[in-house]
Order: sequence, then structure tokens, then C-alpha cells
Amino acid sequence: MLRLMLNQHPELAVPFESGFITIFYRKLRLYGDLGRQDNVRRLLSDIAEYPLVKKGGYADDVEAILANPIVSYAQLVNAIFKEHAKRGNKVRWGDKTPAYVSDLEVLWTLFPGCLIIHLVRDGRDVAISNRGVEWGIHSIPRAAADWRWKTMLGHKVGSVLGPHYLEERYEDLVLNPEATLRRVSEFLGVQFDPVMLAYYVHGEEQMPKESLRWHRNSVRMADASLVYGWKRRMSQADRTIFEQIAGDALDVFGYGREHLLSTWGSRLKSLYYATLQRW
Repeated sequence: MLRLMLNQHPELAVPFESGFITIFYRKLRLYGDLGRQDNVRRLLSDIAEYPLVKKGGYADDVEAILANPIVSYAQLVNAIFKEHAKRGNKVRWGDKTPAYVSDLEVLWTLFPGCLIIHLVRDGRDVAISNRGVEWGIHSIPRAAADWRWKTMLGHKVGSVLGPHYLEERYEDLVLNPEATLRRVSEFLGVQFDPVMLAYYVHGEEQMPKESLRWHRNSVRMADASLVYGWKRRMSQADRTIFEQIAGDALDVFGYGREHLLSTWGSRLKSLYYATLQRW
């Protein structure tokens, strides 16, 4: 939802997640000196076949990308997104890929001085959302540990990056979208544009069709009923387990704890997750 909002801005191009940047960064030794265009072309050819890149069509115009001066991986990545931004007459680009929270140091190495927005959601709602997708984590203990590790990792790296890092909460974006987007716009150094609030008008057009199955709520008007849904949809046993594992992270991001004590029900549920529903 946030990336659709930003993508509406007349200056910003923030396409569907790409996922390739850190993956191919770790494979660069296979491509040799990127001062040679044949090596750059070979690398770009492989990037173009990466599933998320194909889905987004980011490397469809190979020759336009290669027309840019490229002697490094960072320049190649920039050329890919720069050419994609040009299609929409945009002058700046961004990338929304949740998995990058574990590789912020790689992004900083490639693009020192880049701006990073970390959008956090109450982990209990994240756990519920995970259960609704076949590739999600269905075990509450694993979901709690995964959410705690990733959000705290981003938070700690952000404390080092200082003014290059902005942390916002999903709940604030849904309940107070204009105020939140004004803060984000100021952080990015662009003027707030009300058109961002109407992201849902063209939301479906800017989402790969095969991804709408998982992101249907993202292309709709912000729905306050999706905020803190765990209070209605999560059992007391699961809430107890989640809080025991990730309570400190809930505190860091301002999400209230219930301070529930273990019960026979929560202990039996923990045993169930440990033996039967491990993922």
C-alpha cells in the first residue's frame, strides 16, 4: 500500500518488489570485470530472467539499460530502475522488497547515502496475515521469532543510519494516511501531493495480476478494520505465546502487551507447534 502511494507521486517510481539486488550482489564474482560490456550484458541477461524482474518487466529494454555508462554493479542496478522510471516520466526511483531488511548493509554499500523507509506492522497481525497465504509461516512461535528478528534488525541498523532512515507504522498509515505521507514526503525531500491518497484508483493496474491474489487489500482504500485484527482473531493461547517470544519488540514499536501468563492452554498449544505445526 505504501509503495502504491509513493508510486503515485509525480517524481517517484516505486515498482513492485524486485528481489534481485542482494542476490546478484553475492554472485558478482561469477561475472568478472564489469568494466567490460560483455560481462555486464551477461549479468543483465541473468537478472532479466529472475522471476520478480520478469514479473515487473524491469529489464525488458536491454539496449536502453546498456546505453547508460556502466562499470559497476551499482551503476547497472541504477540503470535498470532509471530506465523503468523513465517510462512513467519519473525522475527518482525506489524499491519495495521486504526481504531487504536483512541486507540493509548491502544496499548501503551499493548506494551510500540512500534513504530507507522501514514500515512496521504489529507482529500479531503479521502472524495472522501469514496464516492466510500458502507460503507464509503458520507456526505462531516461528512467526513471532521471525517478526522480532527482522523488525529489530531494521531498527538497530536504522539507529546507525540516523537521518537516512525513517521508521513508520502500518497502523498510522491506515488511520492517519495524510499525516504519515507528509512525514514520508519530507524525509524523501519531495513535496506532499494529495494524489498519493488516491493510490487505490489505479492500484490494480500497478500490481502484477498474479500478485493480486495475495495483495488484494493493498489496492483498496485503506481499511481501518485491518488494524489490530489480532484482538478479534487471535486466540488467547496464541497471544500469550507471541508475547512471550516477541514482547520486547512489541514494546520497542509501541504495540501494547497484554502481559498474559502461561496457562495449560498456552502450554498445550506450544507443544502442538513444537511437534505438529512446526512451520
